[in-house]
Amino acid sequence: MKSYIVVSAFGSYNEDFVNSLVKKNIKVWNLKNKDGVIFFNISPYFYKKIARVAFNFGVRTRVEQRHGAYFRLRRYKKRYGIFFGAVSFIGIIVLMSNFVWDIKVHGNADVSAQQIIEVMEKHGIQNGVNIFKYDSEKAELALVLELDRLAWVNIERHGSRINVNVSERLEIEDNKIPVTTPCNVVAVKTGVIVDAEVYRGRLLSEPGSGVNRGDVIVSGVVEDGAGNIILSHASAKIIAECEDSAEFFVPFTSLEKKNNGKVTKNNFIVLLGHAFPMFMIESKPENAVYSEEMRVPTFFGLRLPYRKKTEIYTHYDYVEVTIGQVTALERLKRQIELYRQNFYGDSEIVSFDEKYYVQEDGIFAEVRVVYRTNIAQQRMIGVP
Repeated sequence: MKSYIVVSAFGSYNEDFVNSLVKKNIKVWNLKNKDGVIFFNISPYFYKKIARVAFNFGVRTRVEQRHGAYFRLRRYKKRYGIFFGAVSFIGIIVLMSNFVWDIKVHGNADVSAQQIIEVMEKHGIQNGVNIFKYDSEKAELALVLELDRLAWVNIERHGSRINVNVSERLEIEDNKIPVTTPCNVVAVKTGVIVDAEVYRGRLLSEPGSGVNRGDVIVSGVVEDGAGNIILSHASAKIIAECEDSAEFFVPFTSLEKKNNGKVTKNNFIVLLGHAFPMFMIESKPENAVYSEEMRVPTFFGLRLPYRKKTEIYTHYDYVEVTIGQVTALERLKRQIELYRQNFYGDSEIVSFDEKYYVQEDGIFAEVRVVYRTNIAQQRMIGVP
């Protein structure tokens, strides 16, 4: 804010005095005449100069008001503690700007930000590290090598913040046995073979044959055209019809967690990678759900060089809950549907039979599933 003073001029020639100031290119504004006294605004820089002009005209001047940052700061000119405090604060901000205080991960979906940050910490990039003492290229290479899901990583710094931009692979290849390694094809499930597509190797079980889990279906031990026994890399797709059964139960009365409205918090100051508690006694209740908040305090829009972490414990009680047959049946059916989606989503379901039994303490269900799936799995010869 621009600083200025309000001056009053009293005397017989005060109007001539003001006109003289204008002729001398001294800027005055907001002129007012009250009962023969002229009031005007002027820069404090010109006050001594106009005092000499006023003397020549026999005019008395007086400063009536002072406005602006200059005069506000003059009040504190003898308060050295404020000056040194401001200088120290600026020095701390400049010093702390040489450290990393925030790490943000962008572009990740399947790989969590926590996984990425943990790998970076192992290679020297974490909150509190000096911005000149880490190797971003080394960390980028480590992330790609240690996290198979990542295809590309770029680490860039903006001030005290590090942005980790990643790109994930669209697909991850299965850990198959190399084609140069001899192997058999074995059954991963018990069932009856419906169809067999053999790409390499010798088929031991024809369609219609029953196989047990672990049986060799396609052998990598074959004969060449000259009658010699050789070991090859067997490969096949074997579709078998399999059968599973499962049991489910939903009780009419059960103990469930219920939020009791009580919340316990533990606050920490995180500085240079270390968390300093802001409490005397730490509270970690047993019957509570844990969550965590992390925020960066600001001062007039400027990010301060530390973070505040809050541990939040939301308390709950175990209460006895009783439900009716209709509700129990709905829950049971939801469980069975989730079971179907999770275990048979990629299979062709031939039949899915459900039987329900109402008992004294709940509803019981038996499920029998007949489905078709690829049971072929490669296994190195000689490995059980």
